[in-house]
Parts: sequence; C-alpha cells; structure tokens
Amino acid sequence: MFGYIYKTTNLLNGKTYIGKKYGCFDHNYYGSGMILKQAIEKYGKNNFEITILAECDCEETLNNTEKLFIANGTDYNIAEGGAGGNTLAMASSEYKEEVISKRSKGLSDNWKSLTEEERKQRGRAISEAKKGKSFGGVQQHTEESKKRISESNKIAARNRSETWKKNHAIASAKRRGISNVKCQTPVSIDGVIYEGVIIAANKLGVSRKTINNWIKKGKAKYETT
Repeated sequence: MFGYIYKTTNLLNGKTYIGKKYGCFDHNYYGSGMILKQAIEKYGKNNFEITILAECDCEETLNNTEKLFIANGTDYNIAEGGAGGNTLAMASSEYKEEVISKRSKGLSDNWKSLTEEERKQRGRAISEAKKGKSFGGVQQHTEESKKRISESNKIAARNRSETWKKNHAIASAKRRGISNVKCQTPVSIDGVIYEGVIIAANKLGVSRKTINNWIKKGKAKYETT
C-alpha cells in the first residue's frame, strides 16, 4: 500500500476531517489540519476515532481520492486536498480573512527586507511565470500524466459504494440549496424506485431538471409513504 485516505471523527459532535497519509495505517495519526488540532486539544484525543476510507497504490490516486472525499463535505478541512491547490477552499469567510491578513503582512515585511536587485529578480521570475514558463521548478502535466489521472479517477468512481454515492448526492444537493427532505423523497421511474431525485439523476446520467420534467409529464412520480 502506497498510502491511504482516512477520516477522523469527533465522537461528541460527529464532525469529521479527511486526510491522506503515506505508508501503512498509523492508529496514532489523526491529521495535521489546524482546525482539527484545535478541536483535539479542546475535546481530547480519546474523543476522536480514525477510519480508513481508501487504500491507494500511487501518488496521483492518493491525491485525487482525497480531493473526492473532501468535496463530499467535511467540518474540519479548510483545504481542497490533493497536491497543492487552494489551501483555503473549504474555510469560512472569517477564517480566510484572518489568514489573508496575516499573509499580506508577511509578504509586505518580506518585500521591505529585499534589496533592489532581489526585487528586480523576483519581478522577472513572476513575468516569466505569467508567460506560461516553468516557475520554481513546477512543470505542467504531460499528456501521459493527464491520462493516468483520468484513469485513476475512473477507478475511484467505479469503486465508490452505494452509501458514498447517496451521501455525495445529498451533499451536492445541499450545496445547491436543495433540502435533504426533498432530495430523499423516493421517486419511481419506469418501475424502479430511487431514494430521491438527485440520486435518480446521478444513476441515470441525466439532470435533475430532466427528472422533474418527467414527473410533470407523468413519466415519473414521487412515492408517498
């Protein structure tokens, strides 16, 4: 096993954190998130539980799988996961403002400490980066690496459990302002009963709007209990 994706759960309030770790399972490792660490300090480590969500055999699969699970919704994550990316993607607006303020002050202090020549060198480096050239040793993905990432995403999608798909559908609905109740109202389509409109749309590969149109035209219907 190259590495694994884990979930740390606060047993007192049910809040979760998703992370990745290289190597075999470490039952003493709960995660490195700043907000998670504050929560562990507040509630005590004995009130947290770790579970493995997925085992991965390469770096790309590890990064992509972590991003997928974080996108499904967590409480203590503030970054989107994977390699690099937006480290404040999941943070609250208040937390973002606090971090951005500290970063801005740090950048300002750093700029003041540079010599005139160092400032010119940094300006040239930024100019080259904006032209699409490599900057700081970071290179663009090759076609081969893009293909491997695509394949790993397909494998991860095939291996998702029905419970994961259901939770993902509900989380997606919540982000779009759709209530859990409506999302989980059973709907019958061609004699098959699905747990909700969003879930039916995901399984059939159509949009939620299409399902709603079928309901209006009588091709589908909500199941009442």
